[in-house]
Amino acid sequence: MKRIAENGSEGSDGTAGRGNELGKDSPFDNLENWFGQAKPRRCTTFTWFCERLAANSILSLVTTLLTIYALIGDDMRLIFSEKAADDTFNIITTVTMVVFGLEVIINTFGKQGYLCGFFFLLDFGSTITLILDLTYVSEALFGDSISSAQALAGASAGPVVQGPVDQSSSQSADAARAARMSRVGTKAGRVVRLLRLVRLIRLVKFYQKNTSSPKYQAGESVEATPGMDWEEDDDDMQKESAVSKKLSEMTTRRVVMLVLVIMLSLPFFQPGMYNDDLSTSAQYGVNVLYRRWRDDMSLYEPYANDTAQAAYMSSKGREVYVDDFFLYSYYHSPFTQEDLKPSTAVSSPLSSFNSLFFAGVHPDNETLGQFFLPSFEGRGTGSYDPNARFAGTDWLYYQGNLTSDPEALLFVPYPNTTSCVGGAARGVSLLAAIDANLDCPEKLRYNERTVIVPTAATSAEYEEIHFIFVFDRRSGARLEAILNTAQTIFICFLLGFGAMTFSQDANRLVLTPIERMISKLDKIRNNPLEAMTIGDEEHHREQVRAIKRGQQREPNDPESAAKRGCCSRCCSATLKCIRRRSSAPKQIPEPMETVVLEKTIIKIGSLLALGFGEAGAEIIGQNMRGGDSAALNAMIPGRRVEAIFGFCDIRNFTDATEVLQDQVMVFVNRIASVIHSCVNEFFGNPNKNIGEAFLLTWRLSGYSPAKQKKLADMSLLSFIKIIAQINKSPLLAEYRNHPKLAKRLPNYRVRMGFGLHSGWAIEGAIGSEFKIDASYLSPNVNMAARLEAVTKQYGCLILMTDAIIKLMSVEVSEECRIIDHVRLSATKEPFKLYTYDLNDLALEVEAAVTPPQPVQGTLSDGARKTETQNREAAQKKDKYRLRHERERTKAERWSDDFQMCFMLTRDADIVTMRNKFTSEFFCRFNMAYLNYEAGEWGVAKDMLEVTRFLLATEDGPSAALLRYMKQYDWEAPAGWTGYRVLHDK
Repeated sequence: MKRIAENGSEGSDGTAGRGNELGKDSPFDNLENWFGQAKPRRCTTFTWFCERLAANSILSLVTTLLTIYALIGDDMRLIFSEKAADDTFNIITTVTMVVFGLEVIINTFGKQGYLCGFFFLLDFGSTITLILDLTYVSEALFGDSISSAQALAGASAGPVVQGPVDQSSSQSADAARAARMSRVGTKAGRVVRLLRLVRLIRLVKFYQKNTSSPKYQAGESVEATPGMDWEEDDDDMQKESAVSKKLSEMTTRRVVMLVLVIMLSLPFFQPGMYNDDLSTSAQYGVNVLYRRWRDDMSLYEPYANDTAQAAYMSSKGREVYVDDFFLYSYYHSPFTQEDLKPSTAVSSPLSSFNSLFFAGVHPDNETLGQFFLPSFEGRGTGSYDPNARFAGTDWLYYQGNLTSDPEALLFVPYPNTTSCVGGAARGVSLLAAIDANLDCPEKLRYNERTVIVPTAATSAEYEEIHFIFVFDRRSGARLEAILNTAQTIFICFLLGFGAMTFSQDANRLVLTPIERMISKLDKIRNNPLEAMTIGDEEHHREQVRAIKRGQQREPNDPESAAKRGCCSRCCSATLKCIRRRSSAPKQIPEPMETVVLEKTIIKIGSLLALGFGEAGAEIIGQNMRGGDSAALNAMIPGRRVEAIFGFCDIRNFTDATEVLQDQVMVFVNRIASVIHSCVNEFFGNPNKNIGEAFLLTWRLSGYSPAKQKKLADMSLLSFIKIIAQINKSPLLAEYRNHPKLAKRLPNYRVRMGFGLHSGWAIEGAIGSEFKIDASYLSPNVNMAARLEAVTKQYGCLILMTDAIIKLMSVEVSEECRIIDHVRLSATKEPFKLYTYDLNDLALEVEAAVTPPQPVQGTLSDGARKTETQNREAAQKKDKYRLRHERERTKAERWSDDFQMCFMLTRDADIVTMRNKFTSEFFCRFNMAYLNYEAGEWGVAKDMLEVTRFLLATEDGPSAALLRYMKQYDWEAPAGWTGYRVLHDK
């Protein structure tokens, strides 16, 4: 990317000159280093940047932490801080809003389908609701009358005489209800943000599974071995599929809507949303005090003159007012102590979250306001002690002392009272005796105080002057915040658990099988030949599960089975019979359709791999990768490949077919099993089965020269091993004694001819829309077939061209014998023929391994059926074990340290078949061939007659050269160039 930016030739979006726009030192030049992924050329730099950020784990972690703060940050503010710290929380909230806003922008450009989608609206709404967490916004919208008065006082130059403080308690209750609804909606919008974390749980589990599994440890490679417990693999987290993402999103969406509906609608089912409960003591007491005070003001008019004032201050009405005022103050005392509360007390002010904090009047009217505070001149000095009157321990409602001097606390000359709320109210603070900072109501948050004003007043009386009692409810606000936090955590846990629970069954029964299928399909897309391995592994898992659940016993070991006596078998059969009769038959559960579909996909993939082979892998892969259409395109263009082609043919097949009739399929398949297994063991691939003939390939394209050399060695070794296995197989040895074959073909044994050549070919589909074969078209393929046909003329088992000899390693090619220099009638260029001499008659047939037969009369038909099932299970397990052993052997041979030439000298079968051929024989034949090629046919004749029977049996290549020279009376024809035209018919 940096190079493009410097040159300015092409930008990241494919437009010219983009690099010049960004500049040479653009910070976007090294973005792929930040995220570990190259930037696509067809998207803008900004879009690509947003895509990477949207998938970045650090951003997800930051937004998750800020989401948690948005959920409980406001409650933490009420629990652990005072009003002075609100500005700090406002800053954090503002930063959170900015980050959430950036997240919305990033997801808008970085995620397809996000804009105007469900989660876009959810994120946008959650971000907007954070405005309500800003204290100055929430106080302006949901604050009490003092909050409103503060706002007006800040906007006006002078004191407020009338204003928002003039609100009734019902209006305050409406504001409180609105605030509660806002908090509910805000919490609901933010709680559902956390629901998206449910989708991340699968990714976290998948990451933990990968990093903790030994398979993924750096530098380690865990290979599947026979007996490995594959049961654990059933629960492995697969890559999340598109179906899983969609279903998870739909489930989350429904849970979100359910949460929103429940949390927003529940308050409407509470009576308090429509009417207030019974008036509280605070409200009733204020009404009684105010009504008594207003009536006395009207009756005595103490503000008129000193005489009226003196008369009122010593009147009985004033005495009653003062007593009621003190009773009100004691009833809501903030000084009551729990440890002084007597055991006989029923209740106390501590039972309420509200305690009296401030007592004052509004507006600041000294004429009437001077008579508000409780002072009474009708008693003598020191003769009245409110503590003795109201704080007794014999009260059922224990109130405690109101400081040591209650009169000094409450009776303050009006000019000495505190002006609060921007001059809108004047009064005294009871808590100032404890905390000098708490002298006015505005020192508490609006949700930490309760404002009580009288409602038993006319509009004129209210506007002229009214009482304001402010209660401290900080303990209630803290508890409410704690409960809100606990509720939020509980809801998050409940909804997260619920979202997972809702989708658990769908995940287990549908999504997990689908993701397993997709995982297997991905493997088959990338390597269609992998389907057969997947099928074997899946079958092995089934066996392990069956053994674990007790539905199937391990196949019996023949040795241990022979040691068990008849008594133990009879006892076992008796117990099974009793158990079967005493219990109801256990119903075998019907397999799930998803399981059937998964196994069907594996079988179809295996059949495709078997039917098409390596040549059809591209056809399978391309059609399976085109998942957006159901159209089949089997006739894809062919491609040129370099490969080694081997062709082998069963000798005397026509006679064998006529004799064996319907058993000829068994005969061919037994031979095919040997051929295919040996070729696969040496990294070859069967391509065509044409009756008695087989086309085999070793693809060279894509491999380094060293690996191509190894593949050439392997192709020869695979043919050698096929010859050995055919002659050692006890199954194929049975045909030597077949009466009809022996009668028609005396001394019959299964023998084959092999041709090996290397060159180019076109790999692809051959046929039409009705039937295709995946194979190779090339003269080089035909050359291999012609070589096999010529083996009969030369009396040898394997024929090779110099093209394959040149590919082989020096050590292997030196073991091959050059036997002729020819040009086929259908070719223009001559080539040299080579063979690898083998005496297949020297090998002995392996001893047949037959399973032990049950003793006659000791086992029932059911027992014999069980024995048969056990043998079949053992064979399947052996197949799985042999496959893994073969894969391990192939891996060893494919390593750079392994030399294929060592097998020619160390393999017991090869050594046995090569013992007949001596160094003298090879030296004499080589000299004879050089004379033949040089035109010295007389000398060559003498030498070839010696080598023809030097090994006791006739040497085919010597005889073939002698036959050809005899046609020309042992004289080389005129114009002899060292090669001859060979007719393969």
